[in-house]
Amino acid sequence: MIALVRSEATKLLTTKAVWILAIVAVLATWPMSMTNSATPPNLPADSELLFSSAPIPLDYQGFEMAGFGYVLVVAIASLWAGSEYGGDGQIRTTLLATPKRLRVFLVKIALLAFVVAVTGFLTMTGALVITHAVGEAGINPWALTPVIWANIGGVVLAWTFTALIAFAVGTIARTAILPLILISPLVIGVGDFLVGLWPGAKALPTTAGASLYSDPATGLFLEPALGGLIQATWAAVLVAIAAVTFTRRDL
Repeated sequence: MIALVRSEATKLLTTKAVWILAIVAVLATWPMSMTNSATPPNLPADSELLFSSAPIPLDYQGFEMAGFGYVLVVAIASLWAGSEYGGDGQIRTTLLATPKRLRVFLVKIALLAFVVAVTGFLTMTGALVITHAVGEAGINPWALTPVIWANIGGVVLAWTFTALIAFAVGTIARTAILPLILISPLVIGVGDFLVGLWPGAKALPTTAGASLYSDPATGLFLEPALGGLIQATWAAVLVAIAAVTFTRRDL
């Protein structure tokens, strides 16, 4: 088992695309948070020149930056799922070295969850510290409120569940293309658009996940606990299907 973890970790951590996407998620979000939080001087908070005239509660300010990293997380998971099925047939070598397929699958999703969780924590913690340091809205950036920490945890969970969903879809399809096509549009705004047309869209995996760190008073999202449960169910079901497919399907 130790040898398997070491070999799979080597694959994941030596894939340049994974490092690039993770670093971009962190280092690009921070300056974007700084720019987004810098309010022009002498501009009222309810000015029409601002992005929204409706004030955002302090505990939820800065979490709009989570959407940028969301896309990169889907890309990381998709690449990790599809990398084994490229032209060199790496999956054959993997299973020759470790014939116990379920063990291989579980190690892969555990490593992915770890990388995404760390990336999400670093990204959003830095983004929120910068948001409240630059915005000077009244919250000490070095002593964030319990609600803000809970919302940061919500982003980490939402990103991790979304990554597992993308990985499961990629494993079932044996390609990185399908999860990118299916999940990326939901992440970049299609999910929120569908909520305006059909209330049932709140139960879509990415929209349900967004409820873990979004202001429920807007009416666009489910209650955090319910949204988290729904997204976790999506992830559990798809991961279970992918596990069965991975262990029983011919190469």
